[in-house]
Amino acid sequence: MSTRDKKRTKLRPLLDDLYRKYSLSYLESDPIYFPHQYKDPLDIEIAGLVSSALAYGKVDLFKPKVAYILDVMGKSPKGYIKGFKPAGEHRFDSFVYRFNRGPDIIHLLSVIQRIIKTSGSVRDFFLQGYSPDDHDIEPALSLFVQRVLAMECSEAFPEGELSAGFRHLFPAPGKGACKRLNMFLRWMVRKDSIDFGLWNEIPPSKLIMPIDTHVARLSRYLGLAKRKGVGWKMAKEVTGALKALDPKDPVKYDFALSRLGILNECPARMDENKCRECGIRGVCVR
Repeated sequence: MSTRDKKRTKLRPLLDDLYRKYSLSYLESDPIYFPHQYKDPLDIEIAGLVSSALAYGKVDLFKPKVAYILDVMGKSPKGYIKGFKPAGEHRFDSFVYRFNRGPDIIHLLSVIQRIIKTSGSVRDFFLQGYSPDDHDIEPALSLFVQRVLAMECSEAFPEGELSAGFRHLFPAPGKGACKRLNMFLRWMVRKDSIDFGLWNEIPPSKLIMPIDTHVARLSRYLGLAKRKGVGWKMAKEVTGALKALDPKDPVKYDFALSRLGILNECPARMDENKCRECGIRGVCVR
């Protein structure tokens, strides 16, 4: 057995243990908590797109912002979107979260409204750019972002120029790791107790691993990545390494690995006590 095969033999059972450990009881530590508050598929899509778009920075900072937006939308996001009137919505006038301001949220909701009106759902809008012949989700995701950014500016940007803050919500593949959109796709495509599996037209094997600083660091510790830069190339590198473990579902470990980093169970700085109890101690290469 080659060294690579020996490592793979040790790594998959360890990751499977983490996958089983970090289940629904950890839901509130992740932005997927928000779409889990709904049962209607369209409500889940809308809440999921809003939640994932704002899921940057520390969890305890963006969660109140996402919660505020969804509170404004009420019990039925789809009902709110269908009746949404940008010029009459002033509850986001004072909205501020890092790169984003109220007009960004108004335009985000306007975009979702147009998607629903023209395509019926976010899924159907996305699938218009998807081909089963594509090697992975990158071409469809690129086209999705292009189409969103090409939509006519709403009252939020009367001069017709999108803000940098809004563009930050929809990064194109290749310009960074595109973590939040890959995460949203994971939620929609995969099916287990965490992910919804609403888009069964796309196989999980086509997904790209959502990469942030936590998952990037842990991927290096696990030998899944050699790159240091957190970007699209690393996302593809990690996905390829995980496909060697599970070709049909390479991103299934994303939620679990994220918990290790976000909950500081595998800290960036060496800690003898935590390292002794860490779930990846058997294969960690740092």
